[in-house]
Amino acid sequence: MEPLHTETLLRVFQLVTAMLAVATVGGAWHLKAERALWFWAGAFAAAALTQSARALAMALEAPRSLWVVGHQGGLLAALLLLLGLRVYLGQPLRWRLPAAFTAAVCAGSFALTVFTDQFWPSLVLTLLASAALTIPAAHAALQAWRVQRGFPLSLLAGDLILSAMLEVARALAVSPLVADTRAQLVQYNAIGLLLMIALVIGQALAMLLLLQDRALRQIEQLIEVDVLTGLLNRRGFDERLRRLLRRNSPQPPMLAVLDVDHFKNINDTHGHAVGDMVLSAVGARLREALRPQDLAVRLGGEEFAVIWPGPESGAARRLGERVRESISGHPFHTSAGPLRVTVSVGVAQAHGPDEPPEALFSRADAALYDAKRGGRDRVVLSG
Repeated sequence: MEPLHTETLLRVFQLVTAMLAVATVGGAWHLKAERALWFWAGAFAAAALTQSARALAMALEAPRSLWVVGHQGGLLAALLLLLGLRVYLGQPLRWRLPAAFTAAVCAGSFALTVFTDQFWPSLVLTLLASAALTIPAAHAALQAWRVQRGFPLSLLAGDLILSAMLEVARALAVSPLVADTRAQLVQYNAIGLLLMIALVIGQALAMLLLLQDRALRQIEQLIEVDVLTGLLNRRGFDERLRRLLRRNSPQPPMLAVLDVDHFKNINDTHGHAVGDMVLSAVGARLREALRPQDLAVRLGGEEFAVIWPGPESGAARRLGERVRESISGHPFHTSAGPLRVTVSVGVAQAHGPDEPPEALFSRADAALYDAKRGGRDRVVLSG
């Protein structure tokens, strides 16, 4: 088999990373809210530009110590990839320590080349340092995958783990510990470069899939979330209730349907803007009154619902009253002044997994109308 040509592979690596940098910059410009893309674009650009700087230094016959700038591209890329991943995952940036570490390694890389007049010590140092920055990035991606799951995060985590392993293996392979001759060193380095090109392309693919996955999640959220209150809408309600009923848990879910009393009078007297303020405040108070696992829903207009996934036995009255009092207990502060708002509540507990969601809703809704007919601002339990 013909030996791999290192200079050709370096040109391919430079071309691939330059193309990925341009594409990522375009994506970052288009998706201005995705700050992580700017870091990832910088990572690809750093790899491409340092190779260009190396080629220029060689063409101008600059001091040999400057040629090692090509070694530092991977280190800068690892730093920017780590910072970009932290931004994407919503973690604190904490850039000072890794940036200081990168700067120290770059200075050490130049110093080693000056003192030894050889390139391999600089390459070993920068590869090991790159692995040291890639490992926390791989760990962050793996932790996020354990929480969120999904193929994009698993692809990125796997790619970063392999990248860290390759950087360590490449550092050992180009050192005198493994490479007996210069020809072996060059060939081992070329094999490592070929594998690194494939992993860089894999990283770019994972980033693309991550952004696509986030966009789909945002679209799904827009479809299932009521804009005014931030609660689930009717579409989200139907799907969640259906899932909860299928679980067949020891305590079937309980549903409350509630309606703001005399809401039309609020709109007619104070205007729709005040009415919207009241609805938004109702949503906020429902969230405050519920546990994290409970669900509050705006069904439409002034009608809301609450789902308790696993309520205690005999807790229907107490939970219904808690919801009613969270709304009726304190006036709402609006632009028209404080307004006292009350709600009527109908509560029904599922008979079991065989009960259709429509039947459960119908029983809770019937109890709601009994509460309205009984004088409003009260809780009625379904029989």
